[in-house]
Amino acid sequence: MITLEAARDAILAAIAPLPPERVHLLDALGRVLAAPLRASVDLPAFDNAAMDGYAVRWAEVSGARESAPVALPVALEAPAGAAPAALPSGCAARVMTGAPLPQGADTVIMREDTDEADPARIRVLRLPQAGPGAHIRRRGEQVRQGDPVLGSGALLDAGALGVLASFGHAVVSVARRPRVAIVSTGDELVELGQVPGPGQIVNTSALTLHALVREAGGEPILLPIARDTLEETLEVFQQALSSADLVVSTGGVSVGDRDRVKEAMEALCDELTFWRVRVKPGKPLAFGLARGRRTPLIGLPGNPVSSWVGFWHFVRPAIRAAQGDPSPLLPQLGATLTAPLRSTAERLDLQRGVLRWSPEGSPTFTPCGDQGSASLLSTTQVNAIAHVPVGVARMEAGEVVCVDVLSVAQCRV
Repeated sequence: MITLEAARDAILAAIAPLPPERVHLLDALGRVLAAPLRASVDLPAFDNAAMDGYAVRWAEVSGARESAPVALPVALEAPAGAAPAALPSGCAARVMTGAPLPQGADTVIMREDTDEADPARIRVLRLPQAGPGAHIRRRGEQVRQGDPVLGSGALLDAGALGVLASFGHAVVSVARRPRVAIVSTGDELVELGQVPGPGQIVNTSALTLHALVREAGGEPILLPIARDTLEETLEVFQQALSSADLVVSTGGVSVGDRDRVKEAMEALCDELTFWRVRVKPGKPLAFGLARGRRTPLIGLPGNPVSSWVGFWHFVRPAIRAAQGDPSPLLPQLGATLTAPLRSTAERLDLQRGVLRWSPEGSPTFTPCGDQGSASLLSTTQVNAIAHVPVGVARMEAGEVVCVDVLSVAQCRV
């Protein structure tokens, strides 16, 4: 058996970033930028008001206070989207947030700091604490034309898409999504929608992997169930290899009399890079490169939780790396245990649980009650996986454990 890190490194060493493609910005959410982008214009593109209020010359209002307001005629209005005229001397301009600053103005007074009883003539009651230049966004103060904006490998989330839109990028170059074929094996499996017969179960692992692949940015391809013969297992694998960038199987990879995946992978590859990993759950896990195109094959266990855990640590990094993600691994942190952890101590024990932040702001980890490898329901209640090291049979509440963060959005306080 090899370690989790060695197995993952071997997989990542075999993954090459896929060629880029150009997509519309509306289709780029969650994609990985394939080439760096620079600002095409200054941002903001012009001096503009940061508040609703009145644009003035500081020198003309600098003595204003509530006991002695400064009155100015309102010479013009500057709504957002308009190009205002220059501000006449001794006057104010009514401005709205985001509106271009009239030439000659150097400060914006918030509406709340004025008396607007006479719409044609405002009285400045209070001055902004920031002094001259207050409440103005200056041209280029965020980004100057030509400055780097997003680097190659940047994940395009909603904020990044907004930034690209602000520069007018309607089309961007992103890494192609990897096509991930999902092969499931087992005489006991039936497809979703079929009624299981005696001793049969719904093919939940493949459906779970389908969703996980999509969440990771891949394009899942669900293959028909392969029954427990070498001929049928090979046939489905070959079908997967005809169109996929990565093939992931679930089930049939252990040493049972009817487990055919390892045998099929050995027939398709020059050799298996590894077969067993020193982790719990998920010890039986095979990896190799198919002859010819050298397509990676990852054989996950059939137990639902084992394949779910294996996906996060071996398949997801491969999918992210294929898209050019420079940080394909799950984020890790140290969290304080809120309850004891028990382990066999023979393998790295990957225990599911809930990551929270204490009122003081420090992370805590609470293991879920059922750590069985068949309890798929437990995966709906967790957002992190703790690493209990080899040789450690018990960790007490209050100790710090290394935790893989599955979802920052689901971390609770």
